Amino acid sequence: MKLKPSDFNHKITFRKTDDELDKSGNFYTPTIVSELSLWCAPRTRTLNQQYQIMKTELEDTIIVVIRHNPKVNESYEVKYQNENYDIVSISTDDTNKTFAYDFVTLKKVKKAGV
Repeated sequence: MKLKPSDFNHKITFRKTDDELDKSGNFYTPTIVSELSLWCAPRTRTLNQQYQIMKTELEDTIIVVIRHNPKVNESYEVKYQNENYDIVSISTDDTNKTFAYDFVTLKKVKKAGV
């Protein structure tokens, strides 16, 4: 697969939830902390691929491609195009090529009651 630098035109932020003490120092409150921000290239599935994943846990997912980064793992939450996502899987390219890419499968976080 050939990707051009111009394909990486969307920003993706990998975040973690941290517990921080409140001002009084008595209670921990969950706080989302941005750990890593990268450029990514969105990928579209073919119609055949979309039909294959219908009625599976991957049905409502999207795929983005990032330059290989060993820091990225499934424990992160993701902010992409002003939406929150969980990482479903990462297809890591650990060849020693100069330009290695990881395919990150994301699933939108559903809000309670929706």
